[in-house]
Amino acid sequence: MKNFTYYLILISSLSAQSLSSLNYTGFGLDVGERGSGIFFNRTWSNGEELCFISEVRIFDAKHPDEIIIQDYYTNRAYKFNDINLILLPLFVGIKYFPFVGKIANNFAPFLSVKVGPILILDGDENGTFKEKWFTNSDQHFTWGGYFGIGSDLLTTNSTILSVRVGYDILPMKGNIDGSDQYNGALVRFGFNWKK
Repeated sequence: MKNFTYYLILISSLSAQSLSSLNYTGFGLDVGERGSGIFFNRTWSNGEELCFISEVRIFDAKHPDEIIIQDYYTNRAYKFNDINLILLPLFVGIKYFPFVGKIANNFAPFLSVKVGPILILDGDENGTFKEKWFTNSDQHFTWGGYFGIGSDLLTTNSTILSVRVGYDILPMKGNIDGSDQYNGALVRFGFNWKK
């Protein structure tokens, strides 16, 4: 619980700061090899080529052998090899625009690298919601990262649509729910607005 409190303090301090007038805030959807989730980010820029990013993600990790079976008699779906594992990465990093001034229009390709702490919430696999996440859950802490490429599509009303493809580096301390890492490819869709 102590790590979780530090985590929330760090998130709120990063979200409250403003390094320049060229900053924006956003949220989006992650769809990946090892799970899916949502993210919230804040971006600051002092120049045209380099931006600084802070983000917090809620990532629902999936077992690589998880399958869903449909029972046509009862019309219910059942999951097999289901795990209850939530990863909360808090990443900071950079976003580099290598083609500033070389591409016309509102298309801005970029490279992105992020690193930071990851809070891991490992819920029990059986029981009610309260038993899974409050009574029988474990917390772990580790470090991870992300690297990838993408493009910002700037619109006329000060919003930015982002599409990114990258790779998550999500190592675990030991074996958690059958794996010592949850690395994998990731596609991200984001919506940002200038603040």
